[in-house]
Amino acid sequence: MDPLRPARRSPAPVLVLVCVVLAGCAGQDGRPGNGAADAAPVVVAPRDDRTIAPASTAVPVPTPVPAPASAWPMAGHDPAHSGSAPVTGPQTGRVRWRRRLEGAAVPGPVLAADGSVLAASNAGVLHALDPATGRDRWTFDGQGSYGIDLSTSPLVLGDDLILWPGPQNTLFALDAEGRERWRVQFGAMVLSPVRGPGRSVYVADMGGELRALEVTTAAVRERWRLRLGSGPSYGSPAVGPDGTIYGTAANDLVAVRDEPRSGRVRWRVRTGDLVEVSPAVGPDGTVVIGSNDPYQYGVSREGRVRWRVRRGALTYSSPAVTRAGQALWGDHRGRTTVVDVRTGRVVARYVGLARSARLRAVGVWTMPVTDRDGRVYVGTRPGHVYGFARTGRLLFDVDTGASVESYPALGSDGALYVGSESGEVWAIADR
Repeated sequence: MDPLRPARRSPAPVLVLVCVVLAGCAGQDGRPGNGAADAAPVVVAPRDDRTIAPASTAVPVPTPVPAPASAWPMAGHDPAHSGSAPVTGPQTGRVRWRRRLEGAAVPGPVLAADGSVLAASNAGVLHALDPATGRDRWTFDGQGSYGIDLSTSPLVLGDDLILWPGPQNTLFALDAEGRERWRVQFGAMVLSPVRGPGRSVYVADMGGELRALEVTTAAVRERWRLRLGSGPSYGSPAVGPDGTIYGTAANDLVAVRDEPRSGRVRWRVRTGDLVEVSPAVGPDGTVVIGSNDPYQYGVSREGRVRWRVRRGALTYSSPAVTRAGQALWGDHRGRTTVVDVRTGRVVARYVGLARSARLRAVGVWTMPVTDRDGRVYVGTRPGHVYGFARTGRLLFDVDTGASVESYPALGSDGALYVGSESGEVWAIADR
């Protein structure tokens, strides 16, 4: 999401709802290279002139990753950014509680090992909230504010360690009671950490630097750091099933191999404009990324563009790719598009438009979240949180009264947690 966009939105939108499900509608949307007036993406060789890995049809060999530490332990739920959890999400829009923090609740919540909702504010304070009441269990003050609107999330590494990308370019390590154990300083705003194999953690910053850290509760060791490119990075890294790390820099999607004493760029794919979202990786290794050009891309693990889908609108919505192989993303026109990650064929589009004279249109600015039954949950710029059935039927519309840019999370009981720019964290649950 663009950190330079306006900070406040106009409330009181007029609601217009459209739900569309498409069956077998490849048309132009699923074809590689449609749109003759638009430049095709470019595969760029690594800067050290190493060769790009040859194309292969082999199934990627899974890299062992520890079991999730909680119901939703990191941004996008897991290292691949599936955005999905094996729980039954809300269907009624019932609000269990809402809790106001000391600043805009733009950072995305996650769930701690004990079920606490870890939610931060732009004022630089991390809260561990009781999932039943929203009351504080503990707080940690990072002694500074973020200053920009960018949804980042902590990483939970078990019942003994929480890594929080806090203010002042600092990654904080906290124990389960919110006590600081150590910290690492970065050169720019820290993006959401992602878990690798063993005790490995990959962390990028907005300056475009990626680091591999080996972490324990007591200490941290940096294994390597790598510049992803010459431009800024707004996308938190994702990890594919074969252990490849995917990051972004300026217009590029960058694939990195952990060697493990150094990070090696395997390839980069250059899109037609700035990338302001995080990548997501499908179970077959296809990487999905959006750009400020008109397209969403599906890239093979060898760096070949398999498909691109014309969006026709900007996107600040990071994609998610479910374990069933469906890729989802939102756009500035309020549409959430679902495609087959292998082919780019459009399967469905969900649209819940809340318009106002000032905003003119709506944008889906959150990562779409899905539950075990294929229900889809998104937040929007005018402040509406929508729940859709798999069929496209609207399940609920919760008006938070302020822009929703916080990436949502699902708890173990199916509760949906999300923040808004008003400073409120919302728990939406059927019970």
